[in-house]
Amino acid sequence: MIEIGRKEKDVKYYQAETHCHTSEVSPCSRIPAQYLAQGYAEAGYRYMIVTDHYHPIVLEKPELHGKSWSERIDFFWSGYEAARRAMEETELVVLPAMEVALNIREDTGLGDDFLVYGVTREFLKDEPYLYRLDYQAFYKKMHENGFLVFQAHPYRYGLQPVEPICYDGIEMVNTHPRHFSRNALAVEFAAKHNLWVIGGSDAHGEEDIGRGGVMLPDGITGTQDFIQYYKENGSPELIVTFGA
Repeated sequence: MIEIGRKEKDVKYYQAETHCHTSEVSPCSRIPAQYLAQGYAEAGYRYMIVTDHYHPIVLEKPELHGKSWSERIDFFWSGYEAARRAMEETELVVLPAMEVALNIREDTGLGDDFLVYGVTREFLKDEPYLYRLDYQAFYKKMHENGFLVFQAHPYRYGLQPVEPICYDGIEMVNTHPRHFSRNALAVEFAAKHNLWVIGGSDAHGEEDIGRGGVMLPDGITGTQDFIQYYKENGSPELIVTFGA
């Protein structure tokens, strides 16, 4: 747990990845969990939060037909578990989260993506098909359970941010090198609406590792500590790759 009340000068801050994907779960990722985690450890990161895609293409794919929802969530959780096991003897702290798509378009399969921090495997087993909820119902359920919700890359693909009442903040800096996230527009939007902000590499391959994230203090051992930090301190310092 974070030690509350320490003087700021006594607190050490470390690099933290808040947005990355494993190939075990996310079909768009090219890097297995073990190598993803090793990459962040070698890059000097202290924290890595796995945000695999919570999406029909993952949880309703043909290979899972006939499986119970509980078994599907075990599959969804497998990328995080593989990364955590690989780092058990290291200083890298691996934490679970998700990137859920809402308002999925039939023509493209794309939706508005939200990074959610605080979810547990048990919660996801008890609350199936969250991607079928509308924005307000989804955020109400997340808020009631004390989770943090950020709209991911809100200007990518020419999209616009959802109404700010449906989340806690936005991903202001997404450093994925192969997508046009238009981060400058996100900076303006966050400032206008006084939102919490987050940054992440959105890593899908080795070349994406260590391009972004946030700076977090020593002592974070679980996602509840991460949430506590935001609630008590507001947005942390972001890690920004030049040109992102």
